[in-house]
Amino acid sequence: MTTVTCVLNIRSVLGESPMWHAGERRLYWIDLLKPAIYRFDPATGRNGEIKAELGSYIGGLVFRAKGGVVIVNETGLHTLDNGRLTPLVDPEPDKPGNWFNDAKCDRQGNLWAGTGDRDYAAPTGTLYRFRRDLGFDRIDSDFACPNGPAFSPDGTTVYFCDGTSNTILAYGVDAKTGRVGPRRVFAAMEDPAFVPDGMTVDSEGYLWSAQWDGWRVVRYAPDGRIDRVVKLPVPRPTAMAFGGENLDTLYITSASTGLGDADLAKAPLSGSLFAVKPGVRGLPEPSFVG
Repeated sequence: MTTVTCVLNIRSVLGESPMWHAGERRLYWIDLLKPAIYRFDPATGRNGEIKAELGSYIGGLVFRAKGGVVIVNETGLHTLDNGRLTPLVDPEPDKPGNWFNDAKCDRQGNLWAGTGDRDYAAPTGTLYRFRRDLGFDRIDSDFACPNGPAFSPDGTTVYFCDGTSNTILAYGVDAKTGRVGPRRVFAAMEDPAFVPDGMTVDSEGYLWSAQWDGWRVVRYAPDGRIDRVVKLPVPRPTAMAFGGENLDTLYITSASTGLGDADLAKAPLSGSLFAVKPGVRGLPEPSFVG
């Protein structure tokens, strides 16, 4: 049995976007709806909040190769400098009803992030790839609740999902040209109540998926079959990241939003941060080169 440990008992509203910083030996993560950016120290168990003027929402966070972090929100990409946001690029100034949700960088340092409808109702969103010159490519469209992405170890497969479709998608990427092929279904939820959320890939090329309302995270083989299911004490896990000195600890964020008193009585740790030793190592998450 794989033991899941609550390493931080906190009632975050919508914990998300964990990212391990090897140099600091800290786990960065966010609360989308508070909003807040946190920095967790596994050695001491302390969780510090980074003081920042974030407005009403933060959709994702990645590290920047130049230093600092880049966040995505309802108005595109921003750097965070001295607690204040500086805009980088907004690909959708004409879509005020959309916001960005989730962000990750590929092996080349490009930032991938998807937009979606704030009410998760209309398929108005797009999956973007942002390059070092802050130009961007529209990869795919018609998403309502974007989640992911994640990348195979060799960078030739991108995983992405729309929470309203209950499927995980995959795209082939040409390693030389960067050309992205058409979407294909990588895996479908066997229970329609389970919603695929954040993802990461381990060093063996297996995909880990947090499944909202599934009380679990799932490890998928590269061919899409379920390899392992890790059950959690909360219904709404949201995202994962490998961390620790050897990248052998899987940190899992969760949410409490939308849960009533009866639900929280059954799952009082909702919103907390969890860790598990899955017996496999992760990969360093690349930083944005832009």
